[in-house]
Amino acid sequence: MSQSDYQRTSEPKLKHRLTRGSTRKSFKAYLESKQFTAKSIQSRMLVFSQYQQWMERENLEYEQVSYTDLLMFMKYCQATGKSQRTIRHHLTVIRHFYDHLAQEGEVTTNPVADITVQGVRRTVLYHILEPHELHQLYNQYEDDSLKGRRDKVMLGLLVYQGVRTEELGKLEVGDINLREGKVAVPGGVRSNSREMQLEAYQVMDMYDYTLQIRPKVTQQPTEKLLVSASGKTDISNLMTRLMVQLRKFNPKVLNANQVRASVITKWLKMYNLREVQYLAGHRYISSTESYQQNDMEGLIEEVQQFHPLG
Repeated sequence: MSQSDYQRTSEPKLKHRLTRGSTRKSFKAYLESKQFTAKSIQSRMLVFSQYQQWMERENLEYEQVSYTDLLMFMKYCQATGKSQRTIRHHLTVIRHFYDHLAQEGEVTTNPVADITVQGVRRTVLYHILEPHELHQLYNQYEDDSLKGRRDKVMLGLLVYQGVRTEELGKLEVGDINLREGKVAVPGGVRSNSREMQLEAYQVMDMYDYTLQIRPKVTQQPTEKLLVSASGKTDISNLMTRLMVQLRKFNPKVLNANQVRASVITKWLKMYNLREVQYLAGHRYISSTESYQQNDMEGLIEEVQQFHPLG
């Protein structure tokens, strides 16, 4: 169904279900189910209230809004002085709303699906490390101390599975399946959970760490996979220590985000977008697409015309 054919129904029963108050309450519950923080939900509900007010002025029902109507909403936002970045945020919230309505069976298509707000300044933040450079980081890292062998396990999950720092902190021993050579990466506010294959050489290091090294690193009772000697599970300090070590092998290494961006860029050359979205744990395909511009040297700035309102 094209956007111009977006369903416009006046069925009384449907309109009764989509009352302002009940829909607001159900949308908030939907956001909570997606594990957004309380502050984030509050921000999104404020945007939703503004969208409700606009629809009331335009005498529109939720299920009547079309692609063209949303272009008018964008023009309205622009006229009230909102920046392109703010308008893009508004559309993201509205996209969530119609995803919710589709999930509830109230609409059949999402009128926001084909709208992209461009013109927001975006920076390609990092020099992208080549696949052989990522592999070299793992091979060259040799530290036979207890901490060093723990850190090599963390490094492997970073350079081969592209796991976020916060996800590394959530990993538990039970998330590692040594028999099948897999790791179950937990999701969170910013990412989806996924199951990923470990490289063969990772399995050996992981086996050694979980069964022999980890019990010696800390005596504190915890199920967390990566722990410090004091039993702390906040691994930000561990990651900082690891990055310092990696720069000795490759001065181009900046931080964990750069390494993750390099891994995702590598995947984009190997798999289709949906497969990479899954591997990266991205909630939205647009997050995956943003990494396509990372396959270049140095820092650049992308400035595009504001579309379709330019």
